[in-house]
Amino acid sequence: MNRACRLLAAVFVCAMFGASAGSAQTATWDDDLLDALRTHSTTLRSAADLDPLLDAAGDARLVLLGESTHGTHEFYIWRDRLSRRLIAERGFSFIAVEGDWSALVPLDRYVRHREDASTSAHAALLSIERWPRWVWANQELAALGEWLRQFNQERAPTDRIGIHGIDLYGISDSIDAVQRYHKTRLPAAADRVHALYQFFRRFDGDAAAYAEHIKRDGPWVGDGIAGVVQDLATRLIDAPPDERDLLFEMLQHARVVASGERYIRALAEPGPAAWNVRDRHFARMLTALLDHYGADSRAAVWAHNTHIGDARATGMAARGEVNLGQLVREQQGAAAVFTLGFATATGSALAAAAWGERVQRMQLPPPRPDSLEAALLASAAGNRVLRLDQSSPNTALPSTPLLQRAIGVVFVPEREPKDNYVPTRLAERYDALVFLPVTQALTPLHAE
Repeated sequence: MNRACRLLAAVFVCAMFGASAGSAQTATWDDDLLDALRTHSTTLRSAADLDPLLDAAGDARLVLLGESTHGTHEFYIWRDRLSRRLIAERGFSFIAVEGDWSALVPLDRYVRHREDASTSAHAALLSIERWPRWVWANQELAALGEWLRQFNQERAPTDRIGIHGIDLYGISDSIDAVQRYHKTRLPAAADRVHALYQFFRRFDGDAAAYAEHIKRDGPWVGDGIAGVVQDLATRLIDAPPDERDLLFEMLQHARVVASGERYIRALAEPGPAAWNVRDRHFARMLTALLDHYGADSRAAVWAHNTHIGDARATGMAARGEVNLGQLVREQQGAAAVFTLGFATATGSALAAAAWGERVQRMQLPPPRPDSLEAALLASAAGNRVLRLDQSSPNTALPSTPLLQRAIGVVFVPEREPKDNYVPTRLAERYDALVFLPVTQALTPLHAE
């Protein structure tokens, strides 16, 4: 084992067993590792510098685009630039994002020129009210929405590029949508669906109360809620073309409710159950979208690194957690999936100090000296792309885990050295990594 691997192994053990931030201050980087990071990086200045990534993605059906925070301007800008090229040059069919299905429906209707659409991407995104609304209601996504609408202008309705949420948190909105649909289109089943959904909704997301009720009294309505999905899926098979889009939209809403019911139950269980329900839902929604768009459909997927980077290459696997990146590699085959992680070191990001609290523009502390971000800073300057796939000579990078920063919608800078790092076998987690040393916060549309 060379010096780099010995050092990284020590870093990994310290991270797994709670080394203090003070001990991290003594870390130094082996020259071999810094040389490898430097040698296998290319400069990233303009959209033209994305050519190597497009070539590396090749014929992949899914291109997964990550982020190490949910509130960074540059991550959205570079994912936007790459997504536009995938759509315009490689024929990608839609963009899927780590957002609620219900929250993104207005934007999708706008970009695909639906008759009931909002007047602008800005207006469509302003309709998002559920916290954390800044993650998708921001100027950066609005700009992509306007480009998508313009790109779709001359395309046939069946060929227009969509943008969709694949998350499950908007359960109440999806319940309302499915109930309205049944009341107006399927009145014979409306009372049954209403009874199922209202029984579930009366617990208002209280996982403990719902689990206790099921344990003590029953009835368990999960089978009935799943049955709504099956009924709509059966109807979609023979639906006439002019009804398919709306029926599919309702089917996805019903999937949100079914997964939401499983998720609420899982929250009352110890361990990774709730996390796994959510990421399996991501995969299920994404597969349904690919099927709906057709056998040749391809998708760009925007989500946090913790969802798109293969869980088997991180500490998540030891906890029994799976994620979207792992699931789609298993389902589609590794060659059909190209995974691009994103990382930053300094600057600002939007986040909140606790769940549900007001969003703030927070300064990012310097990364831990024993982190991947610190090593990237030490290896070279400027924005760059690191190729990790097997077709590049990047096999010189050690396979021992590095600590990579991960910041969610909740961020407490004071706890950052201990709480926000994921042990990562880099070349197994991603096919490539974009490193942007200095970044700034998103621009939210709502006055927070």
